Amino acid sequence: MKKLMLASALFCSTVLAISGCQSTSKNTVSVAYSTTQADTLDIPKNQVMQWSSGYNWQLSEVTRDDGQLIPIQSTNPIRLAIDPGRLHFYQGCTHDKIDLFSGAPPFSYSSYIVQLPATCTNSSTDDYNIRTLFEDYGTYMFGIKLLPTTSLTAQDDTIASPKRLALTMENGNQLIFTGMAKPLLSPPIGLPISTKLLANYKWHLESAVANHYDEQGKLMNREPISYFYHPDYPISFEIFSQSENSIISFGSNCNGSGAPYFLLDDNTLKVGMIISTMMGCGETGNRIETTLFNFMQESSSTLTLSMQLQSATGNTGDYPRYNLLQTMATGETLIWKNEPKKIP
Repeated sequence: MKKLMLASALFCSTVLAISGCQSTSKNTVSVAYSTTQADTLDIPKNQVMQWSSGYNWQLSEVTRDDGQLIPIQSTNPIRLAIDPGRLHFYQGCTHDKIDLFSGAPPFSYSSYIVQLPATCTNSSTDDYNIRTLFEDYGTYMFGIKLLPTTSLTAQDDTIASPKRLALTMENGNQLIFTGMAKPLLSPPIGLPISTKLLANYKWHLESAVANHYDEQGKLMNREPISYFYHPDYPISFEIFSQSENSIISFGSNCNGSGAPYFLLDDNTLKVGMIISTMMGCGETGNRIETTLFNFMQESSSTLTLSMQLQSATGNTGDYPRYNLLQTMATGETLIWKNEPKKIP
């Protein structure tokens, strides 16, 4: 029952946010990088998690609600990785996750911690771990925010200087993580891609192909993904960027859906867990939709944008026509074409 309630809360903040379940927020977080420079980075609230995913985080201190430090006594550091709708904690060989469900003001999230299979076997066990900082059972509320960061000297590279991220617990404790930017990514190819551009259109699937390679990585053959070509169940996706949470919605002419997502600087698209309505779509429709959702949720892919041939030659009509190539981390390639969203 508890998980069902949490899932329902997430559903309200994702799928139903499209129809007004959650109001638009324009709040930003200012992060000061240096006491001697006026440089600040204003990050909209709905982009804090995406921005934070570009850093490697490690727990540096824990404070009580009165500001007193709680000693951290562990052999292995606690590391944090951020995915759409999910936090991962690593310590030695242990791996724990927290799925992010909607909370109640002033806390953005509610959840519970889940221990996953160990990532290795050659690490000692720490008595002081992430589960000792969270309640082992039950649901708890917490918030996530960026903290002001001060450079050590005026000459420090403000972009490369450490950043600070705080998890503020319902009991007043703060888990403060220090983060360094991940290595620079290779520049993306193709036309520039932004959330705003993607959100301007509805994207229809034109082609979906599974690529098969040999052990040396040589392409052996290409096979259409047959489930994705049914004329009665055309596949599309939309992005809704106006809500406080970033939502991507996949559909095949039946149920509505929503999932958190990140669009990174190198045009990597990361999609979290998909929540959908539960209408019956018929045997064929259910099969296509289930395949689509399983294919897209918790996926990583690279996007490449180009102009369609008629747009490149100047016959653009009333809006630019794009081809959006999506290359999945698992090797499949999909091509999407755009059309303006219909205004109700």
